[in-house]
Amino acid sequence: MSLIQEEDVARLMQEPELMTEIARAVVDTPGVMEQLADDIAEDFEDHLDSAPEFRKLILDAAVASPQFRKLLAAKLVDDD
Repeated sequence: MSLIQEEDVARLMQEPELMTEIARAVVDTPGVMEQLADDIAEDFEDHLDSAPEFRKLILDAAVASPQFRKLLAAKLVDDD
């Protein structure tokens, strides 16, 4: 017999401080950040074709970066 029922868990999940603390603990767990980034990046890649405004934001950020501009210029003049 369990003392905790589904509605108890649902109520606990409505506690912002508790949920924030749990989220921080999950993210601080070794390997979780890497896996989370992998999962999100994969989902983003799946949706890039249907998100022209997001692609524009990426391109705008890249073009605004001096490092990207140097890299682009180097690739344009590279013989390979």
